[in-house]
Amino acid sequence: MDFLTLAANRHSCRSFTEEPVSRADIARCAEAARLAPSARNTQPWRIVIVDEQPLLGKVQEQTSDEELHLNLFTKGAPVLAAFVNEGIPYEPVDRGKMKGDNYTKSDIGGAILSFCLQAEELGLGTCIIGSFCADGVKKLLGIPAEKGLDLMVALGHPAPGEVKKLRRPAEDVLFYNGYPADK
Repeated sequence: MDFLTLAANRHSCRSFTEEPVSRADIARCAEAARLAPSARNTQPWRIVIVDEQPLLGKVQEQTSDEELHLNLFTKGAPVLAAFVNEGIPYEPVDRGKMKGDNYTKSDIGGAILSFCLQAEELGLGTCIIGSFCADGVKKLLGIPAEKGLDLMVALGHPAPGEVKKLRRPAEDVLFYNGYPADK
């Protein structure tokens, strides 16, 4: 499919079938993430895939909260991907009036988007997760405490009837040569 169709079809999937995701499909999504651009080509991410029980169940417990009714869908996700922030391998420099140069979070966001778009092309659903117990997940996966873990991705085959996304019209988000005065 062409890129705009792919981008239009990708949405946050919060309902998955029980069908397992093949390791070949997971590897293809991870390869798309690996190839994502990054500032200074630092590639500041590592991806930890969780797809086997009992570990998957333990990580699912750290990504959902019954009391807050938060992310309960992760308990049905057959795969969870943890995107670890490895930090920047250089000392940031004072750039005066120019903004700073630690872009690790935006770089990881780009890698996650690549992962999710590849999943969409394969007919898989994804949901980026930002609210979870990072310390609990890090402990379960052996991720060092000093590493960052800001986002995870749920991956699986979308359940029938999964809700598609809605977006504002282009005229509400695209402006040339300046921010609109009425916004």
